[in-house]
Amino acid sequence: MRIGTPLGDLYVDDVGEGRPVVLWHSFLHHGGMWKAQVEELRRDHRVINIDAPGHGRSSTVHRAFDMADCVRCVEAVMDARDVEKAAFVGLSWGGMVAMTMAVRAPHRLTAIVPMDTSARREPLGNRLKYMAMGTVSRKLGVIPALLDRVEPLFFSAHTRAQRRGELVEPWRSYVARLDRESIWNALECIFDRSDLTEPLRSLSLPTMAIVGAEDVAQPVRESEHIAATIPNARLVVIPGAAHISVEERPREVNAVLREFLARV
Repeated sequence: MRIGTPLGDLYVDDVGEGRPVVLWHSFLHHGGMWKAQVEELRRDHRVINIDAPGHGRSSTVHRAFDMADCVRCVEAVMDARDVEKAAFVGLSWGGMVAMTMAVRAPHRLTAIVPMDTSARREPLGNRLKYMAMGTVSRKLGVIPALLDRVEPLFFSAHTRAQRRGELVEPWRSYVARLDRESIWNALECIFDRSDLTEPLRSLSLPTMAIVGAEDVAQPVRESEHIAATIPNARLVVIPGAAHISVEERPREVNAVLREFLARV
């Protein structure tokens, strides 16, 4: 279904019954990233899987927006589906939205699971490198040379060698079709984000930070920082996974997600 939000119509899957869980995927991906988690959690949770603005089956977005706008989108989806409170599981961009919502609207959440993400501002070197890549994609589209540079940031060497046809090539084909302006606006949202370290120090929501041991885009140290900042937060490192840990090691991710959500 498509739900109207401040950033256009967002495509949302709402499946299962039980305690609600909201999912928000990585930049340059879509809700299908969570396939294994949806299949697992829908058995005893209500899973609300959102395609982010300009991604998946959601509307393109041709204006600037920020993390607060993303939070308002989540609230609009929850309101439309009559969900008062939910656990929020987000990967990369999704984790940033989850932590921003935990600061701005903690009354709408029961817990957060920030995955392969960061609570800090992007380092200047990364900002310059990624924005340069974004400028190229805005002018020329997502050309193969750009995909060649982004691919190692998303997937481990093992996945790129052994699961290329299953995971990597479908992802490349999908990203090449994304709307240029939508990519640019989402990239600016991510790299202009605020440092959440100080406001997160007083957070009382149950939190579990998950990260792939081989994540290059948001290394383990960023999740260690989240776990050290949020009181009583738990840290889980997934061996053999890089940035898109939910696809590379779904069984391991599902096991820790289920155990954590059962205690919330």
